[in-house]
Amino acid sequence: MTAVTLEPVRPEDLAAFKYRLQDAFTQAMLADYPDFPEVIPPVRDIDEALASPGGEALQIVHEKEAVGGAIVSGDGSAMLLDFIFVDTEFQNRHLGLAAWRAIESRYPDAKSWELVTPYHEKRNIHFYVNRCGFHITEYYNSRHPDPNYPQEEAGSYPDEESGLFKFEKAMHPLQE
Repeated sequence: MTAVTLEPVRPEDLAAFKYRLQDAFTQAMLADYPDFPEVIPPVRDIDEALASPGGEALQIVHEKEAVGGAIVSGDGSAMLLDFIFVDTEFQNRHLGLAAWRAIESRYPDAKSWELVTPYHEKRNIHFYVNRCGFHITEYYNSRHPDPNYPQEEAGSYPDEESGLFKFEKAMHPLQE
């Protein structure tokens, strides 16, 4: 497997980290919707994740180069993968799975992980379910909004492609 490490984002690198996160997410959206008019996610969403209890921004490092990042939060037991990305120029090199495994190793006391991803992101869905072992547990949409964000529409995506899947993964302790 491809080797990566995780390093906390230094305060002086945070602005560039946010830009890279937005670029990766926006490029993925533009691949499916070339006329999509927004930069995503909004900085307020990134800042909110960082301000969450236990919020931590991490660089994904491969061969001494930052190739992506993640923001995680939680109490050490119930964890949230707020964002994870691989910079566009480093995609398709198995870095995402290596990064996820490094995140699991960084939080060995986590009993569960949770995340959401857009309905239309088939590549993400495959990655989380088939590669990382998550299960889809809920589908947020205009008729069933995310209870954590009831004031917002569940995705500002075109037509039938709106909505978000909630994923969960229960961590099982190793048997001795």
